[in-house]
Amino acid sequence: MNTLRTLKKLVLGETWLLPVGVAMILLLAALVIRPLASGTWDHLGGFAILVGAGVVLVLSVARGARPR
Repeated sequence: MNTLRTLKKLVLGETWLLPVGVAMILLLAALVIRPLASGTWDHLGGFAILVGAGVVLVLSVARGARPR
């Protein structure tokens, strides 16, 4: 139940870790994958953003679910 409460806080914006993490993912994807080639971005860009967002979400929930 504690994890669900933490996830609700993350989704409703009671933390800065998730929005900053997603912004960093988008910036990194734009700087690394985009210059490679247009075809590479079409195939790998969405997958890279999806994996990055999943990693940020897992780290955010793990950090928020720790007892204080």
